[in-house]
Parts: sequence; structure tokens; C-alpha cells
Amino acid sequence: IVHTLNRADTELVPILVKVQLLQTRLLGEPDAFATAWNWIDAFLRFEHNRPTYLMLRQAMASRRALLLLDGLDEGGEKRAQIERHVTEVLAPQGHVLLATSRPDGIDDERYAGFRRLELKPLSVDQQRQALEQRLGAERASSLLPYLERMPVDERTQERITANPLMLSMVASIFELRSGLAMPETVVDLYTQATAAMLGRAGGGAAGELAPLLQAVFFEAQAANQRVITEKHLRAAAQRVEDSESALDLLRSLALAERLP
Repeated sequence: IVHTLNRADTELVPILVKVQLLQTRLLGEPDAFATAWNWIDAFLRFEHNRPTYLMLRQAMASRRALLLLDGLDEGGEKRAQIERHVTEVLAPQGHVLLATSRPDGIDDERYAGFRRLELKPLSVDQQRQALEQRLGAERASSLLPYLERMPVDERTQERITANPLMLSMVASIFELRSGLAMPETVVDLYTQATAAMLGRAGGGAAGELAPLLQAVFFEAQAANQRVITEKHLRAAAQRVEDSESALDLLRSLALAERLP
């Protein structure tokens, strides 16, 4: 993306679309999407004021837009329709596309005509550099031995901190503990990280969601489903007290992308 935008012979305008938010708009305003020349145009009309929308529409119409579709695997119940729209409408219209997804969210046959890139796990040296940039060289050096005790991911055969999100979580816990010993087990590490993220999400009120979140994940695990639906939420709510207020808070934080 950076190389493309920096080239002197291109004038591409980057347009970021979070697929999770696109799905929300599709569910709430189906008529607007049904009459649009493509769904990105309809989405931008809702997301931006009119001058900005018209500028972005012109960039798309003249094929000078770089459409960044973030999280194809996060399309929820509209995922299949969104993916068909990408391959059967946006691509044939000639738009420059960059779509992201988790590796297990890719249908190889559907995207056979696309070029595919895969982000590799962070190397040990890259993990060290990231920690030094965030914590400083001295503090990072004291955390590095802890990383060597992290478990290995079965798929990549790398330490779990080779995942940037996991590495960031470990660094956050290190900063919060401020000189105290780090958690001894991965379970303790996750417990503290989840509590910290909930605290940042919505203060004390968000911390009260822990019982509901545990129940939600139990329901999804028991059903062997990765995508959490309203059915899981309702089943989980029956297991906790003050479920309605907790459900309302959970939904509002999820829509604002403020949940761990």
C-alpha cells in the first residue's frame, strides 16, 4: 500500500472499509444497497458527509481508488453475500482491491483469480525490535526471557508471541504490572489481559461483562462454532444475573469495536 501510494505515476485514493461495519449497514439499510451501483458506494454515503462522499465516489468512478476491505471473515450473516459482491461486482467493475482475512477464512476456489499474500509470524529478532520500540531497550531485555517460556503455536510452530496481537498483549501486561513478576501460566496471562482490555473498553461497567463473556464463549464452544450469534448471546444470558443490561452493554461495545 505504501509503495503504491508513494509512486509518482499513480494517484490512488485509499478507501478503508471495515467489513464488520459494512455488514451492520447492510442489515440496517438494505434498500439503499439494493439500488446502489456497488455496495462500497452505498456504505460511503452513510459513513461520510456529502462533500467527502462525492470526492470518494468520483475517485471510484474514475478507477483511482484503492479499496481496502478489512476483515472479510468478519461479515457475520452477510459474509457470503459480501464475498460474492467482491468477486462478482467490485472486481469485474475494475476497482483496485486489497482484502484481508484470517487464513482459515479464505475460500481458495472463490478467490482463484486473486493474488494472495500471507503475513508471516514475527521472527525472534522482530519481536525484540517491537518490544524495544514500545518499552525501550533496557525494559525489553528484562521481558525477553519471559517470551522464551511462551507455548508454541501448533500451526506455525512458533512461539505464540510471534503473533503481533499476542506480543502486544504481553507488553501491555508487563507495563501494567510495573516491575511485578509476570503471570506464571498462560491462563493467568489471558485472565489479566482480558481484565485490562475490558477496563480500557468501558471502565468499571465493562468489567462486569466478564461473567456474560465467559457464558457466551462456553455456548459457542459447546456448539463448536467460531462465529458468535444472537442465539449464543441469548443462551448465555440465561446463565448470568442482570442479563438484559449486560447484553445491551456488550452489544454497544461490540458495535464500537471496544471489546477484546
